[in-house]
Amino acid sequence: MLGENRGYILVTTLLLLVVLTVIGMAALSTSRLENILSGNIRLRSKAFTGADSATEIAIPIIHQAVRTQNITGYASIVNDNTLATELRTTAFDNTDSVTVNPDITVNINDIAVNIDVDKMYIKRIGGTAIEFASGYEGIGKSGASGFYAFYRINTISAGAISSEARVGSIYRYVPK
Repeated sequence: MLGENRGYILVTTLLLLVVLTVIGMAALSTSRLENILSGNIRLRSKAFTGADSATEIAIPIIHQAVRTQNITGYASIVNDNTLATELRTTAFDNTDSVTVNPDITVNINDIAVNIDVDKMYIKRIGGTAIEFASGYEGIGKSGASGFYAFYRINTISAGAISSEARVGSIYRYVPK
């Protein structure tokens, strides 16, 4: 009787081994897919971080261009020699974009980032002291009104393996 059952034990063991092998292969496939997905998420996050931080790079350039009419100190990253004039006078310059003739190009953590800055419009600041007929009310302190200038900052970053991120923002410049 003992000799008759040995074949069934061998077949049962082989079937159990095949089932465990299939489960192991499925686990490896799932693990590989999760690694690819996490790598893509990391690349996307890195590209987005580059594009987002580029908006912060554009802000001091806007301040300097509007205040002093030059881009001294930023000439190594500014591609457009007329950017200072453009930011002071021209609204919505359609001759450039983040993909065609970008205003600014920088590398942030090995990611190439293009920046396009366009002046949108100017809005007068109300609330001066004379308007409210008091010593210190409103935003202004004198008889003359100030202004807000609104700028559109578009950035695009291109990272490894064709990863890309675009960020658009609006910046309100208030003169000091």
